[in-house]
Amino acid sequence: MTHIVSALPGRIRIRGKPLRSIERLAALAAALGRLDAVHSVTPNPKAGSLVLIYDAAAVEATEFEAEVEALTDAEVARHYAGGPRSTRMQINRYAKVGMLGSLAASLAFAATGHKRWHAATGSLFVAALLVHLTVHRRHLLR
Repeated sequence: MTHIVSALPGRIRIRGKPLRSIERLAALAAALGRLDAVHSVTPNPKAGSLVLIYDAAAVEATEFEAEVEALTDAEVARHYAGGPRSTRMQINRYAKVGMLGSLAASLAFAATGHKRWHAATGSLFVAALLVHLTVHRRHLLR
């Protein structure tokens, strides 16, 4: 997965949504700063980008870009290979499964003419939807 969006002799810009995390971007900047030809690394967590200034005369550009890309991919993969999901995301997963199951059941009961079961499963759907919306409340009115 390529994260290099711009490469000029002596300058590389890396950008990606996973790099919007301050911790991940700092870890990547530290790893890239340890490369031999690197002069400076300037991270920008709001944009999810990083500018790398290096000595173009000291290294071959395509090999250096491949090394930078490999380090970036390793850092992003290390984050995604992390531990278990947060409790909030586990609850949200159960809410989504509940919404899907109760919607299917509600439609099946409506098609067969069972009004009470249709209403009960519809209520379960609304309850699971409220849980889902509560988990994502910060992103609703962006």
